[in-house]
Amino acid sequence: MTMRAKIHFFIGKGGVGKSTTSALTAVKMATTGHDTLLVSMDPAHNQRDIFQQKFAEKPCQVMNGLAVKEVDSHYWMKAYLKDTQAQLKKAYSYQSAFNIQNYFDILKYSPGLEEYAMLLAFESTLHNAENKDDIIFDMPPTALTMRFFSLPFITLVWLKELLKLRQQIYDKKEIVSKIQFGKKKIEQDKVKARLESLIADHGHLSEHFKADNSSVNVVLNNDHLSFSEAIRIQQKLTDIGIDIARVVVNKLKNGELIEDIAHKFDGHPIIRFPLSSQELYGVESLKAYLLENNGLH
Repeated sequence: MTMRAKIHFFIGKGGVGKSTTSALTAVKMATTGHDTLLVSMDPAHNQRDIFQQKFAEKPCQVMNGLAVKEVDSHYWMKAYLKDTQAQLKKAYSYQSAFNIQNYFDILKYSPGLEEYAMLLAFESTLHNAENKDDIIFDMPPTALTMRFFSLPFITLVWLKELLKLRQQIYDKKEIVSKIQFGKKKIEQDKVKARLESLIADHGHLSEHFKADNSSVNVVLNNDHLSFSEAIRIQQKLTDIGIDIARVVVNKLKNGELIEDIAHKFDGHPIIRFPLSSQELYGVESLKAYLLENNGLH
């Protein structure tokens, strides 16, 4: 089923203003009649500083048409570990004599745990906010964000190879069963079924990143470091089949030219966020900034 909500990711180098530009975009959407959810995925959680209040997993209404939620990465890591343990116990219940519980503790050190937790949080957010008009994700710095986007694609490759191997094992087990019992006698392969389920889940997640209702906004400043990182972000996203929707240039001084940025990202819409003359803290200051800059049209 196609989601009603439009999904907007704000990504870029740390410190370029992803939190501020995503907050301003969320306020703008809310003031123009869009039922909007702003989601803080960055562990730094700067949205609580911008809006000057604490947020949690449960969305908090900050103004008419705008709610903000803060992803608790530790909660989702625990949820992932709990689900993994349950699946392992279910699949290998017949091996309980080997006391596999002793090996569960090592799961907390698994590579990619934080990214998997982010994916669980992302999927849960979409499920619970499917009736929103817009969902804006304020993403972590580049390295973690790129792993988040890449994980479903990498995992799909890995899972499909595991499924091939499992099918070979299953086929050989079937042959042995025929020899031993003179007929096909195979119990349901729970591992194979779980692999198939995971492939479907990750395929669904990767489709969200490429869907027509999803847009990736690369935020940068008019400086060499964030410009270079934005170029690398575009290339990495291209490698996994994700296109950027627009470029957001933040903290622009009056009359400042961005010719290099416009040239490199030719064909992509460029949104300019002028440098604010005051600190942007609280809903009213965000509204005042938008009014001063004509809504950033």
